[in-house]
Amino acid sequence: MNRTTRPGRALLGWLIEAHWRDGRAAMLAGALSIAIGVALALGVHLVNRSALTEFASALAIVNGDAQAQIIGRTGEFDDQVFVPVATAPGVAAASPVLELKALAWRESDATPAGSVQTGMALKVIGIDPMRAARVTPALLPALAESTQGDPSALFSDDAIFLSRAAARELGTRPGDWLMLVAGEHRRSMRVQGSVEGVGDGQSVAIIDIGNAQEQFGRVGRLTRIDLRFHEGADSAAVRATIASRLPASALWSSPQAAGQRMSNLSRAYRINLNVLALVALFTGAFIVQATLALRVARQQQEIALLGVLGAPRRFAATRVLIDALVIGSVGALVGVGAGVALAWVLLSLTGGDLGGGYFDRSAIGFALDPVAIATAFVGGLAIALAGAQSPMRAARQIAPARALRTGATEVILGSRRRRLWALGLAALALPLLAAPPILDLPLAAYAAIALLLVAGVMLTGSLIGPSARVLVTALERWRPGATLWLATCRVAGAPGSAGAALGGVVASFALASAMTIMVSSFRVSVSDWLDQVLPADLYARLQPASAAGGFGESLQASIATLPGVRQVEFSRVVPLLIDERRPPVALVARPLREAGAENRLPLVGKPASVAADELPVWVSEPFAEITGARPGQTVLLPISESTSPIRAVVAGIWRDYARQH
Repeated sequence: MNRTTRPGRALLGWLIEAHWRDGRAAMLAGALSIAIGVALALGVHLVNRSALTEFASALAIVNGDAQAQIIGRTGEFDDQVFVPVATAPGVAAASPVLELKALAWRESDATPAGSVQTGMALKVIGIDPMRAARVTPALLPALAESTQGDPSALFSDDAIFLSRAAARELGTRPGDWLMLVAGEHRRSMRVQGSVEGVGDGQSVAIIDIGNAQEQFGRVGRLTRIDLRFHEGADSAAVRATIASRLPASALWSSPQAAGQRMSNLSRAYRINLNVLALVALFTGAFIVQATLALRVARQQQEIALLGVLGAPRRFAATRVLIDALVIGSVGALVGVGAGVALAWVLLSLTGGDLGGGYFDRSAIGFALDPVAIATAFVGGLAIALAGAQSPMRAARQIAPARALRTGATEVILGSRRRRLWALGLAALALPLLAAPPILDLPLAAYAAIALLLVAGVMLTGSLIGPSARVLVTALERWRPGATLWLATCRVAGAPGSAGAALGGVVASFALASAMTIMVSSFRVSVSDWLDQVLPADLYARLQPASAAGGFGESLQASIATLPGVRQVEFSRVVPLLIDERRPPVALVARPLREAGAENRLPLVGKPASVAADELPVWVSEPFAEITGARPGQTVLLPISESTSPIRAVVAGIWRDYARQH
């Protein structure tokens, strides 16, 4: 047994080595395409996983032992809600919290008068230390050594406590003074200690909640209430009791819901980038298929001769399989390494959201995922093996007697069964185009695109033959030269070989063309949209980190009276949380009814008439798709401080490229 298998293995190894020397460039092209797809998919996954891991870590610290939370649908709600929530049956502890974002810098670093101070975006959390000790002990501040003998310093009007990361980024020590800016409010705060329970990666500042409300114009407002239940309490019953006491502007939520919202918020860019990775992987599969198919076709006489000499049919298929394994392994291995490096570079340069602004932090710790790395490697290998299936089947089906005759190549490559498969795949793709989303994703549409692409590549050989024959007839009349005429005749006489060679080219060109058309169309659409929605000469907005409270009335009046200003219009954008599992939608308030919404918004479809005593709202296309809202329908806006939401009528649907939710 060993005497027969050992020479067979030696012959197989010799053939593989010779074939790799002969077609090294084509093999490396397939491996490179697979590597690009694996690297992009793995890199995007690692970036997002690192960001979500960091976000979950921050949530675990901020939420502490909270078993539930009362959060504001627009970010804040009236603090009168606290007493009925804290006294509800089953609630063991309740901690009120006010979160705001501010620009912060050391007062000693202030720039000269008249210049702009940028500062660092800092999350400021106002807590009641006595109540927070029972729910979120990690947020409790610790007094510096110089003030440990004076516990009242904890509640001083100008006291602020920084996490290690915040103190390091700001370059402060206990006793230093900070300038905080939130909206129109500027306050000098003194660093009185630290927040040791917050990890090194979180830039957080803690102040007394009463001081936060007073100093930054948020009197009577809360961001959330953290709850801890009595042991054995029925959470469903507690929720039902508290829900009946909440105004429309507040919402019961679980501590894990914030992580789910953040994951859903960043899902769009992850899916788009993963689709790009699939484009590269599909291209790699077709390049592998074309390379191996041509190799089988060109070496069929060698395969036939080996068959005549006694080699089994699986011998040639085994050689094709080993070629695919080598291509897939090299591509997957290079792709995994490149993906890890890509993720590290992206986290260092753009943060965990690739610059999208979803996460507060720009510096995210790199988190490796062994399961994802193994999955990416196996996926790259599987793509190569998928591309090798057709050549392996062709190698097994080679009949020695037929293969030794002239013209056998077209018999192998021009299979009628392939045309039937192509037509069947195309027919299967058509109903998938009309299929509804699955898990809010157009998975059926993606599958339809893949099937149409495979069908198109499989029909390449069938389409090349008739096209080449028509071209030969035209060239015979035109007579451009012998070289072009002979090449066209070669293609017309051997369409199967030409189709196999062009399979990878057709796939890559089709995908690249589709991406180019899509991006170009989107750019033109966005450009036209911007011309309509941004007609003013100048726009100004508060920095996101200091937008709490917006422009005050005095500042609005000052802007309106600036020299050269003929007309000024103010608007307000607040996040509105309708579903705790979904990212908040943007509620935009601006003058529309008097100016005419059809002149200010790119409306889609026919608007609805709204009575003078009704509140009109214009919803974006994403909002209409997610909620099913249509012109003329009534929608409920949960922004009221009473238990009843505000009723509004959908006056129309408009196109919005700025917000996906």
